[in-house]
Amino acid sequence: MCICISFKLGCFSCNFTYKNEGSGNGAQKKQEEEKADCLDLVLAIFVPPVAIYKKEKRCTAKLWANIFLTASGYVLGSIHALISITT
Repeated sequence: MCICISFKLGCFSCNFTYKNEGSGNGAQKKQEEEKADCLDLVLAIFVPPVAIYKKEKRCTAKLWANIFLTASGYVLGSIHALISITT
């Protein structure tokens, strides 16, 4: 599992580099949309179910599991949300 902090030159932990930014490649655009940004990480820490819903864009089993974990223990829900949005 890689939690990337990307810079214009690339990621220092997984050696991901940006290639051909102006090409409009659909696969690359989708990959950039799926990456977790700072807002996603903050949401995962403070309101875990919202972060999962934002990532999945619908009501899934991950969302219900996270709601249950957050109700059981706030830290459990936050950990599950962080893992879910970064993978």
